[in-house]
Amino acid sequence: MGLSRTTALVPFALAHDSRSFFAAIYSADFSGVAEIDARANAVERIKAFPDAVEDQADGAFDGRWLVWAEYHSLTDPGDFTIWAWDSHSGQVTQIGGAIRSSNGEFWESPLRAPDALGGIATWVQGSGPGGMTAVHVYDLRAHHGTVIRRGHTQGSFLLARHRVGWPASPRPGRVTRMHVASALTGKRAGVPRALRRLRGVSGLATDGHGIAYPTAAYRSIWWSPSLRRKPIKILAVRSSDHVDDSVRIGGRYVGFGIWPGVFVADTTTRRYVRVARHGGWTLLDDTALLVVFGSTRKAIHPRLLVAYVPLGRLPPLPACARK
Repeated sequence: MGLSRTTALVPFALAHDSRSFFAAIYSADFSGVAEIDARANAVERIKAFPDAVEDQADGAFDGRWLVWAEYHSLTDPGDFTIWAWDSHSGQVTQIGGAIRSSNGEFWESPLRAPDALGGIATWVQGSGPGGMTAVHVYDLRAHHGTVIRRGHTQGSFLLARHRVGWPASPRPGRVTRMHVASALTGKRAGVPRALRRLRGVSGLATDGHGIAYPTAAYRSIWWSPSLRRKPIKILAVRSSDHVDDSVRIGGRYVGFGIWPGVFVADTTTRRYVRVARHGGWTLLDDTALLVVFGSTRKAIHPRLLVAYVPLGRLPPLPACARK
């Protein structure tokens, strides 16, 4: 199956092979999660959406397992199920899902996609009144999940050496700080130096080794290539601007948005360049850059223009002054 001109797609994860990515696609004959081969214009269907109009997807790929949240409402982000696809066997398994309160409504959950790394998946979901949430971890090899923390937690993420991190506050309205535990045992672990002083940060991007994030006030972007090093500021915005939550990291590159522009920064040359002028976002890893260009069309699923560039073909970024 290939992509037609009428197919709408929303990319959400790279396949780490310099040619493919995962997306939610919407077409006349199939709507659901699929893998897209950018070179061959080929589509591998993974799972169809129960509702071809309202369902959406967002998630991560660790090289073998694709894990995603399937959102079932355009208005209630708390209505979702969590799925995993094993690229070796082709098996699709539901590994989690939102729960309802006694009145039938879903508990409010942080709006952050599940993460996957090294055969482990994690996500945070609402679990009770007063903003109570739970940090879930699922061992994809052992087919076993557990809750390792309950409290006022926000979206979790995975770090190298099978560790899971999350921001949490002692109670609603208080500033968050970072916490880390073993993803295998749930035992609390030391917070790496790169995360130790972060307060109120919810838009953290990590590939498990390096991090990038906007500050709590969304006025600057900070980056560290290693969990053992303190982050440094790589960009500050003008008083009339703010950084959005689309920060991504892939090796030496950082993708970010300052409305309406989308940018990519090279941390080695300390240069950045605008790659889209009217909204959108980037996906990055060690092998490729994917740029999704925003659309002005008024549609539930507009056809978005996507550019896929293997990093080996990316020329040095020119000096660029944002205007």
